[in-house]
Amino acid sequence: MMISVVLIILLTKIRFSGRIGNQFFIIMMIFWSGVFAISLNPRILDSVLNNTGLVNRSQFLLISSILIILYLLLIQVLRNKGLSSRIYNVIRETALSNFKQVLDQVPSIDVLIIIAAKNESKTIGKVLEKIKSLELDCSYRILVVNDGSTDDTALISENHKALLISHGTNLGVGAAIKTGFLASKFLKPKIVINIDADDQHDPNDIPKIISKIQDENYDLVYASRFLQQTDYEQSVTRKIGNKFYTNLVNKMTKLQLTDVTSGYRGVRFEKLNSILFLSESNFAIELALRAAKNNLKVVEIPTKTSIREHGKSQLFKIENFIIYNYNVLRQIINVYN
Repeated sequence: MMISVVLIILLTKIRFSGRIGNQFFIIMMIFWSGVFAISLNPRILDSVLNNTGLVNRSQFLLISSILIILYLLLIQVLRNKGLSSRIYNVIRETALSNFKQVLDQVPSIDVLIIIAAKNESKTIGKVLEKIKSLELDCSYRILVVNDGSTDDTALISENHKALLISHGTNLGVGAAIKTGFLASKFLKPKIVINIDADDQHDPNDIPKIISKIQDENYDLVYASRFLQQTDYEQSVTRKIGNKFYTNLVNKMTKLQLTDVTSGYRGVRFEKLNSILFLSESNFAIELALRAAKNNLKVVEIPTKTSIREHGKSQLFKIENFIIYNYNVLRQIINVYN
């Protein structure tokens, strides 16, 4: 009974902090309220057990919990933000078509730096200024993929002379990076780099990524948060998850990565098709597996990552964390199916 009360209070607190959605909150409240009612009157559960043929109360609660989790997972997958893969393609093709129409005056470049951004008006300008302050010994352009932002992300990007491609609605970071990769085929650079818009990544590592590909003949370069940095702050859940999936990828391949989920990476343009992922949401595992499957030469460089000052991680909501783990399985199937 006490566990039920504590969990109901905890769920309510988490809901008000915005970490779970309405549907998840309602279903879990119904479940734990039911557990509380059963604690007050065990005969309710005994009657259910007699009708279902289950052996004991623990078995019933375990099965109920599993069914609830599977149901929520299924709802998230089917809903997928209300968009089918077909609609994703329509939105992307429209964005790419609009982008292509403004490329007539864009010269050939050596490096394309892709930034996927949703509602990053507080940081995108700072990131663009830092990149533009670099003294790169090659030609480059910055491409901001505006993923359905409702703030001034697009306007700020244009004011900083970045190339801009906009999704009509939010598709997610994976879909935005994929759009950026596909848009790079119009420009045909030698190297494609993607960096986050939240000002956590250090643009000073861009020359190092370019050097690894251009001078040392690597195909894919990861900027690892864990290769040297020891003070990078993560939640316990994210830390365990990243370590688990990095080890999983390393065991499935001959790679020796320390940070498979890093959002800061560079790829030789000629090898772009080798890592182009099918996933529309989470994609990091699939990208790494495709790189290994296609025998890309992969290396990591150390990077110093700052603490996010604005916005929230895509895994801030608990149901998003659950769906992330399901998507990892989908990514593995995409590669080896």
